[in-house]
Amino acid sequence: MTATKRASASSKKQGKRADRSSQQQQQYDGSGGVAASTTSSDAKIVTAPAASSAAVSGDSSPRLANTTVCLPIVYGSIAFFLGKKADEYHTHQWTLYVRGPNDEDLSVGVAKVVFQLHPSFPQPVRELTAPPFEVTEKGWGEFEATIRIVWRDPEEKATVLTHGIKLYPPGLTNITASTTSKEPVVHEFYDEVVFTNPKESFHRQLMRTSVLPRIKSHEPAVQENFPTYTDEADLKAMLAAQKFLEKEIGLVKSRLLQADQEVTEIEDELAKIKAEGGSSVSSSSGK
Repeated sequence: MTATKRASASSKKQGKRADRSSQQQQQYDGSGGVAASTTSSDAKIVTAPAASSAAVSGDSSPRLANTTVCLPIVYGSIAFFLGKKADEYHTHQWTLYVRGPNDEDLSVGVAKVVFQLHPSFPQPVRELTAPPFEVTEKGWGEFEATIRIVWRDPEEKATVLTHGIKLYPPGLTNITASTTSKEPVVHEFYDEVVFTNPKESFHRQLMRTSVLPRIKSHEPAVQENFPTYTDEADLKAMLAAQKFLEKEIGLVKSRLLQADQEVTEIEDELAKIKAEGGSSVSSSSGK
């Protein structure tokens, strides 16, 4: 069973990129969309294993009971304004992708990635069986693409994601002086796919991601603009929190010591008053 927890090219891609004909230039313009920057959320999608895949896989590897393994993935798009090269139907070049957060080779667990583009594109269904799992195209409109990740263990149901390809910065939906910058529009999501009780062989494959060579995008400009995912920010936040806690603890200790001192002074004063009161009573009795 897999669970996806969401916290977001190719000069060599299969087949030549066909030029858009006048009939194919009816690409959907999602002008109502809002471009966004790199984001994450905590949504979780749970899928069940495929019921009839065991015979297909031929893998008799046992499942590991009480075991979970997490495969971090990133999916998204990066769009570049074409500037002087732009025309009415080709204003941007964009790349839609699935990758490892730090360029890990996902092919250890991913058998193929199927990208479903808008039907106005030639060959709107693009299937890639080797990394980098990415598609690069040119167009003028924003739209939602479907990404289907098929795992190497066919008993694990494919993960299906939708992703909105954004061409414009947040809040903008068409070409203006503010949208013709050379800065790319990055719209990316970080996910963690959790496999529960995976097959032993599949688990062993997933464990190899850290030792395999990194995978780079076919598009250098895309590679340069990939967001990075490291523990540095978390470490800085933890250190800042630790310093804050130490400061607060010091203040609390200081206040407690001051309170103890005040209590001692009050007790001494009460004892003194009590003693003086007792002396007065004794003197009165003697008279």
